[in-house]
Amino acid sequence: MSRPRVPHNALTHGPEELGAVARVVSSGYWAGGPAVARLESSLADAAGVDHAVAVASGLGALRLALVALGVRPGDEVIVPAYSCVALPTAVAALGARPVPADVVPGSWNLDPSCVEQAMTRQTRAIIAVHTFGLPADIEALASLGVPVIEDCAHCFGLEVGGARAGSRSDIAILSFYATKLMGAGEGGAVLTGRGDLAERVRQHRSYVDQPVDATRLNEKMSDVTAALASCQLERLPRMIEARNRIAAAYHRALVPAATADGPYALPAGDKPRVWYRYAIESRRAGAQQVIARLAAAGVESDLPVWNWLDSDDCPVARQAYHSLVSRPIYPSLTTAQIEQVIDAVKRAFEPAG
Repeated sequence: MSRPRVPHNALTHGPEELGAVARVVSSGYWAGGPAVARLESSLADAAGVDHAVAVASGLGALRLALVALGVRPGDEVIVPAYSCVALPTAVAALGARPVPADVVPGSWNLDPSCVEQAMTRQTRAIIAVHTFGLPADIEALASLGVPVIEDCAHCFGLEVGGARAGSRSDIAILSFYATKLMGAGEGGAVLTGRGDLAERVRQHRSYVDQPVDATRLNEKMSDVTAALASCQLERLPRMIEARNRIAAAYHRALVPAATADGPYALPAGDKPRVWYRYAIESRRAGAQQVIARLAAAGVESDLPVWNWLDSDDCPVARQAYHSLVSRPIYPSLTTAQIEQVIDAVKRAFEPAG
């Protein structure tokens, strides 16, 4: 008999989300109402910033953060060469040019030295992702003299050096897509301590009653989405703790084979982080081969991000796209499912024959 399948992702939710949505529906305020305002206040408090502006998606948050910083057609914005395609897409949506910079092996975060080499007179901003929940070096990036957009979709709720994620740069963004730390189906937010940037985002998240302007689209968040996101924010500390426990179990079981010449390398577990993804680096087999082996054992896994890179100038990112495999790590995983994942990973990396 085949073992039950372990999904790669699963939402964590309960009666709180059901009740919150029902209250919004019966209230008659379905868009731009009190649920959105409450979420914005809670997000600002959680990030330790003065302003949070809720929007329709994470991609929209990125685009509006760029708008707020004054990015225009012909400008350049540096993005991690290993990252979600939403980053270069948001840049391209404004007629600007996304410039990929290579990442640091093991952390897969932007390499400040590579960013510095990629900068030109046209560079107007840098987008830095805390990849898989491991903090990027925001201070080093900010020292390069260009505004940094801090993408906190993977690590909201983390404090680094006394500063909370979302407060370490002039402007930051969140995504509430279903697979993110806080899943509300869709939605996003822009976080900032600067009132001028927040006001620009508010002005550009809606086209209503304003002059014709291609940068003003329909980026408003619905109250249903806000209600779901508020519930997820409330349970975020517990979800992060559950992810920590699962990552610790994975580490204990898999670290014996993660030697310098072993078949795989494990993600860094000795630094403050949020375990948004548990991505194993395969050293002897391609990522797709490992994914197929895990699937045969009933465990769904995936490439963490799709390869959009069309440059040969970023070898670390190229290797990451080829070798990284994301496996299940979400709060609702049962003990039996965790053991099934561990067993499947061990089998996937056994020598052939």
